[in-house]
Formats: sequence, C-alpha cells, structure tokens
Amino acid sequence: MGRPMPADRQHHAATSDGRVKRAFRCLRHGLFGVRPQASVGGGLLATVVMSLLASVVPLIYHGLLEGGLILIGNLLLWPCLLAGVHRRGWRWSTLVLMAALGINLSASVVSAVYYDSRYGLAFALSSLDTSRSESMAMLFKFPLALIVPPGFFLLALSLANRHGAGLARSRWARRSGVMFVGWMLMLLAGSWQWGRASVPLPITMLAVSPGWNLATTSHAWWEKERFKALMADDYDFGKVTRSPRIPDDAVFVLVIGESQRRDQLSLYGYPRPTTPNLDARREQLVVFDQAIAPAPQTVLAVPMLASLTDPRTFSPRYLDANLIALANQAGFHTEWLSRQGLDISSEHTWITAIARRADIAKTIMSDYDDGLLDALDEALARDVKGPRLIVLHLYGSHPPASLQYPEALRYFLTPDSTKPLTDAYDDSIRFTDQVLEGVFQRLEGHPAGVLYLSDHGLEHDPLNDAYVHGGDRPSQAPYRIPLWLWQAGQGPNPTREMTRLRAHADEPFASFDLPYLASDWMGIHFSGNKPCLSPWSACYQPRARHPVLDQLGRLNFFESLPSDYLARPLAPGAEELEEAVQATTRLLENPGFMPEKGTEFAVPGKIPGADVTPSDVSAPIMLSPPSLPSETLKD
Repeated sequence: MGRPMPADRQHHAATSDGRVKRAFRCLRHGLFGVRPQASVGGGLLATVVMSLLASVVPLIYHGLLEGGLILIGNLLLWPCLLAGVHRRGWRWSTLVLMAALGINLSASVVSAVYYDSRYGLAFALSSLDTSRSESMAMLFKFPLALIVPPGFFLLALSLANRHGAGLARSRWARRSGVMFVGWMLMLLAGSWQWGRASVPLPITMLAVSPGWNLATTSHAWWEKERFKALMADDYDFGKVTRSPRIPDDAVFVLVIGESQRRDQLSLYGYPRPTTPNLDARREQLVVFDQAIAPAPQTVLAVPMLASLTDPRTFSPRYLDANLIALANQAGFHTEWLSRQGLDISSEHTWITAIARRADIAKTIMSDYDDGLLDALDEALARDVKGPRLIVLHLYGSHPPASLQYPEALRYFLTPDSTKPLTDAYDDSIRFTDQVLEGVFQRLEGHPAGVLYLSDHGLEHDPLNDAYVHGGDRPSQAPYRIPLWLWQAGQGPNPTREMTRLRAHADEPFASFDLPYLASDWMGIHFSGNKPCLSPWSACYQPRARHPVLDQLGRLNFFESLPSDYLARPLAPGAEELEEAVQATTRLLENPGFMPEKGTEFAVPGKIPGADVTPSDVSAPIMLSPPSLPSETLKD
C-alpha cells in the first residue's frame, strides 16, 4: 500500500477541486442559465449582435447591397429564433436552425479567411465531390471549419437562454416572424423579375437570405445532378476518321497535373531545381510558355480541357462531346487512371462522368502519385486492338502540398525552413517531376508520347506564404499553367513533326482548346472539327483574348485580371465602404457642395471629388446568385 497523502495536501487538493467546480458552475450558469425575467430590450440587443455576426462576411465579400439584404433578413429572423428556444413546440426546430446557420456562416468564414473570397459555386462543387481523405486533409488545413459552427451555436444558445424569454413573452417575435415571411416573399418576387432563367427560382431567392450559402450549395447540387444527361447517350461526332499513319501499337498519354504554378517549375526558369528530370530532357520537349487554364478550380477546369466546351459556353449538358468519346469513336482503346481520390465507378461528378466514357476507368488508391506508374505498367501490358489513349490524372501539388509526396523525398523542406509552405510546394513539384520521369522510361522504345498540363495553378500570398485556389477576385497566377509535349523517337504520329508546333510554343494558348491539339496529335478528324484551333494547323492564330471563369462561375478575361495576388482589388463591400468613407471625407473637407438650408437639393451630373454618377446609382439591382454563363452553343 502507498503512503497516505498528508492532511494539508488533501485539504489543498480538495480546495482546488472545489474552486474548479465552482468556476465551472458559474461559467455554465452565466452562459446557459435561463433567465425567465429577461427584458425585451436585452432580447433586441441580442438580436442585433447575432444578426451582425451572421452578416459581417457577406457585407464585406458580397457587397453592401447583397450583404444589406442578408442583414435585413437576419434582423427579422433572429427574434423568432431567440424566442423559439423558450417555446416548447418550437425549441428543437429552432436549435436545428441555429446549428444550420452556424454551418452556413462557417463556409463563408473559411472562404474569407483562407481564400480571401466568398463561398462560390466551385467551392460548393468541390465540397460535394470531395473524397473522405481529401476532406480530412482540408479540415486539417482549415480548423476554423470545425471551430466556427459550434462556437456560433453556443453563443446563440447562450443569448437565447439569457435574453430570449422577454421576446417570447412579447409580441416582437410573432410580428418579426410575419415580417420575415413577407420579406422572403418580396425576395421571391424580386428573384422572379431579376433572376436568371438558368437557375431555379428558389435558389435565386435564397442567395440573399440568412441562409445565403444554402443557395450556393443547392445550385451546385442542381448542377451536379444535371450530369446524368451526360451518361444517357454517346455524343455523335459525325464522320470520325483516324490517320492511317498511326500504328496500332501507338500510345498517347495525356497527363493532367494538379495545382501547379508555371512560374515555380525550373523548366520555366524558376531558380530552384524543381524539375531536374524535365530540365535534362529539355531538348526533347515542346514547352508552351504561355498556357492559360480556363478556371482556377479542378471541378470547373478539367471538364473544359477534356471537352469541346469553353468558359463562354460551359454547361454540363455539353460535356458529352469530350476527348474520351471522340477517341472511342476513332477506334482507340481508352483508359482513365486517376489518383484524385474519387471512386470513378460510383461517384457522380462532371469529371467522373467523362472518365467513365473510357474503356477502363480506375481510381488508384495509393498514398502518392507514383502508384499510377504500376497502373500504367498494367495498362501497357494489356492486349488490346488499335492505338491507346491513356489519361493519368495526378493529385500533384494539391494543398496541403506537404501531404503529396513521401517524407523521405523532402528536398527543400527542412526543420529550419523560413518558408515551409513554399518549400513543401516546391517539393511536391519535384516529386511530380520524378513520377513523370517514370512515365518516360516506361514509354521509351515504343511509338509513344506524353502531353502534360496542369488543370490550374494556385494563388500565392507572399505575406503569409500561403498557397490557395483562386477565388472570386482571382489574379492571373492561378491561370498560368505548364504545358508541354514529349515524344519517344518518331512519336506515335510520325506525320506530326515538332517544327510547326515549336513555332507557336511561345504564344498564348488556351488549355480549353486542348481537345483540338490532342485530336490533331492523335490523327483524328471529325465533323465540325476546327483545325485552326490547333497550333499544328497552317491557319492557326493565337487568341487575342482568353475567357476564363472564376470560382463563382463568372466570365472574365485573363488579360484583364491583376498580375498577382497582392494586386487584386478589395472585396466588393470593403471597396464600397472605402469609397464611401473617402467621398464623405472629401465632402466634409469641401462643404461648399452642401445645399443651403431650405433649398431643394439637386443631384449634379457628377459630384466633384466623388466616384459615383447618376447612371451608376440607377444600375439595375441583380438579386440572382452567381451562376454559370448562359448556355449557348459554342461558335
């Protein structure tokens, strides 16, 4: 038996335990103790606090108009929620709604803090399409996604317990509820008048309601479901022919990288040796110096670079006209081998819908991208008829980059790294270079070639050394991608010599024109083909402007975007507030423009020193949520 604790230590321990218990009881009572005699004023103050907290992100990132509409909805809804906690029949439904609003706010907080962007269509699609492993990696990277919902819910419950009883006793809650219903009907009417025909009306209405992110997620789910039309029938390309010069044992490998910034590959002049194997093969490559991605998110970019759609016409209903279906009709054996984590055989996404068109479509469940090399060995060993098109979809440099390569292969990242995120990102690029060298070695001695490009790049915030996907105010950086072509010997298509291609390699190239380049490389001709979109064509001319989508699905032009992350404009609401403050300051400093007392105020054509004209003020109010461009057929 052990020696008994001295009496003085027992007393001290008991006193300490008592203090902790009393402190816990005080905290629990202070936060969650119900106050039946709470005043109406306290309830109204709690309403304002919760409404402002719930609306601050949309006020900044959606703009003052859209954020103001959301704020009004919150001011009308929260008296009902605070009072509902004290009404037996409404308590549980109220608690569920509070929790849902916390999740809704969490999506915006994560987008704002980590991406400096609003929560948009591409983020929602990525959330719906993500795998379990990617979800865990994202939660590890974005802990606020776990902190905000319970924190918001506990604060709401605390205020409801302490101040909601006064609202429950008064008529405020009932009146507020009636006004909230009326407000939502007004939004519905406005959505019917100003909404987009391509988006269901309830989604348009929800975009400016207290559950604004529910609109974005519902829109993503609605778009996701529309892919089923893609799986119904094969697209008919009309008359499809294959060049007789293509040997039956030809192997065309399309490698789709992930999240690679062109300017961090030593192949493109980056001072660090991130691509030593590609550098050694530089004379064997045709390197495109100005390839431009169509979107800063995989879920939008890959469907466009693999199909005949572009940012102006992008819609799931047109994705059936894709490179895999074309190769199938041309008599190629097709395979899609992916390390993206989604089960191609069961997951329903735009990308897997295209992948499943292949004769063999597999998800490779390995820890790293080098697992695709074993899958490539199996693909090359298969006894098939005709030439092959093999797509390797890498996980590349997807954030967090430190998880995308074995720890034993760290090269730049060290314990004393001053920029660990940049070092990890560069290490992931170096590992991809090693994987690609493995692909080259397996294809040498065959009539084969590799066409590589990244789906998109990433924004780099140098102040925080952060790498994130492009948001709703992207710079040019996430659209600048590497693209190059390598061939073994004479290559799989002897008629496609490299001279003409090299002549255009230093010119801008839109990666959504990849199907025309790839089909030309593969010797495929089809009805409706546009040969002038392939750099191999004698009539090829690079595009003067390059349309791109942001993560909200809005159409932009690459040439009009700011050059880098730090050059981006402020968020809409922050910019409006800054302009208002500047205009007010100028007005106060120059009061000569204030009207005389008793005189009628007339709005001038342009107030000196202000940036707003009457035509700007009278611009139509758009209540619709950000959506994909109009669904018109490609030119």
